[in-house]
Amino acid sequence: MGQIPGSLTYTGIARNEPAAIRLIQYNEKDVSLNQELIWKDIVDKIEPSQVNWIHFFTLDQVDAIEKIGQHFDIHSLMLEDTLNVEHLPKVEFSEKHVFFTLKILSLDQDKMLEQEHASFILGDDYLISLKEQRGELLKPIRERIENNVGKVRTKRADYLFYLLLDTIVDNYFLLIEKLRDALEDIEDRLIEKPSGNLIHEIHHIKRQILTVRKYILSLREAIINLINEEPDQIFESNYKYLRDVQDHVNFVFESIETFREDQKSLMELNNSNLNNNMNQVMKTLTVVAAIFIPLTFIAGIYGMNFQYIPELSLKWGYFGVWGLMLTIAVLMVWYMKRKKWF
Repeated sequence: MGQIPGSLTYTGIARNEPAAIRLIQYNEKDVSLNQELIWKDIVDKIEPSQVNWIHFFTLDQVDAIEKIGQHFDIHSLMLEDTLNVEHLPKVEFSEKHVFFTLKILSLDQDKMLEQEHASFILGDDYLISLKEQRGELLKPIRERIENNVGKVRTKRADYLFYLLLDTIVDNYFLLIEKLRDALEDIEDRLIEKPSGNLIHEIHHIKRQILTVRKYILSLREAIINLINEEPDQIFESNYKYLRDVQDHVNFVFESIETFREDQKSLMELNNSNLNNNMNQVMKTLTVVAAIFIPLTFIAGIYGMNFQYIPELSLKWGYFGVWGLMLTIAVLMVWYMKRKKWF
């Protein structure tokens, strides 16, 4: 807040990890993997005749990101957005670059939504990827390059961009499955134990669904803009792959919309259970009150402070009244049971 536009400040949580960059360079015949480099090494090793994949392991190495940006003439506003972890997914274009940012989303073991900010800056013969933290999500792409699996070694940097984007989007399917499982678990518990109140769990998953929807909606718009813009950095033959990613994002978005309706149904089911439980309590109280009406009437008669009440002089009068009251109570309970009033 209040900073000069284009100033670089990391808005996330510092990881306290050593600043490191990985450089993978490849073409159809050769591949070179350089781990844990500093930005000066990257600049010296760039080879225009190969695809250069520059990957930042963390985002709290602001100086290195700024130096790499200066070397490749990347606009400062693009660099600023790579460090702003609160930014929604979007795509931007310049004469030399395509900038794309999105969220890596997952549920942890405690069913808490985890968010990681990720960005890509695509040039003619290089791709810069930046993530908040180390992880294994992009490892399969690196292994495909090293082992020359698939088309990646025969393609340019735009195809690598597609692969990374597709990997992150495909990871959303795991998130969708976990959200679906969580909704089904709540539904089963509401049906099996109607007396329970799961309002807090339903509200929790509602917030998660709305958060995911917000990011997926922005991502869908960003991919549409990317395809419609047709930047020079992306070969025409690769748009079919981006459209496939677009289909996957649409599927995820439609699933989230379905989950929103499911969540509303669960809320209604929970409220219905609470109302039914309350009705059951009121029914029980009504039955008890109805049973005590004649008993209270009898007790009231013999509790009046008159001098002459004939039954008071009877030897077994006290026990007779007790017997009468118990008989009436039993008969009323039997009658209500027969009528299935409770």
